Amino acid sequence: MAEFREVLQKTAKAFVENNTLAVQKKDPSLFSAILTEDCIRMYRPLSFIRRYPQFFKTHITNADYEAQMKVELQTMRDVSQKVTRTVIDTVERRATLWTEQTVFTANGSESVVEVIWDLNFSEDGTRVSQIMEFVDTYESTKVLEQMLAKAGME
Repeated sequence: MAEFREVLQKTAKAFVENNTLAVQKKDPSLFSAILTEDCIRMYRPLSFIRRYPQFFKTHITNADYEAQMKVELQTMRDVSQKVTRTVIDTVERRATLWTEQTVFTANGSESVVEVIWDLNFSEDGTRVSQIMEFVDTYESTKVLEQMLAKAGME
């Protein structure tokens, strides 16, 4: 089990690193690089999702997420992420990652957003098969409002 735990940790780490690289390289395909083809991403809380239907659906595919991020990447200059807590369940093939993300926008603003990712893994643990993303709604709202204004989608 210790060996499988290391596999899950390595995959979770690659997931976070790919999210950072996707922003830095402006390449939305990197968001899906460690995901299974049929990976589904879900957002929470639902109240936040309902407030921004132009950005979020309750369940989205890799292609939908990459298309969404193509718009968001235009407004982001950089992002840094700090994983503050990791919980791994080898039996259920799951990990929960608590992160603090500092988002640097093109207009020079900076926001720290907390995100909790609940990840399910493929049978061998080398890919992420489902993502539940719980976002810090207070800070995320400020960031999304800036992105909507910049994109003319208010």
